[in-house]
Amino acid sequence: MTYRSVAGFTLLEAIVALAILAAGGMALFAALNTSMRAIERANATARLDAGTQDALSRLETLNPMLQPSGEEPLGRFRLRWTATPVEPPRDGLTNYLQPGYFELGLYDLEVELLEGSRVERRFAVRKAGWRQVRAPEAL
Repeated sequence: MTYRSVAGFTLLEAIVALAILAAGGMALFAALNTSMRAIERANATARLDAGTQDALSRLETLNPMLQPSGEEPLGRFRLRWTATPVEPPRDGLTNYLQPGYFELGLYDLEVELLEGSRVERRFAVRKAGWRQVRAPEAL
């Protein structure tokens, strides 16, 4: 009896090859999934940082003496703040140490950046408040 040489894969070789391919594919999928999650976290952090910069820009024009608390839309976020006096209001002084046009106070602002009903970031800012109490003619 003579046996012919058969070229090709045996069933066992095919199963081993598929197992190796599946293990490699699962490792590749896990690495891709981890990378996608890292990209999503980086994008969310970048959006939140941009929102925080927008909030700080808005707070530059805020006068906590006249507007001690409030909430307003800010792009995709909402900005909410509450001011607490650190120093009581005092008269500002001119160069000649006379009372000036304004009364000045120092405030701590507790700021929240909200998306929907969820607070995304909280931070504090110290800011001066002012109110005009004298007319230029009075000096």
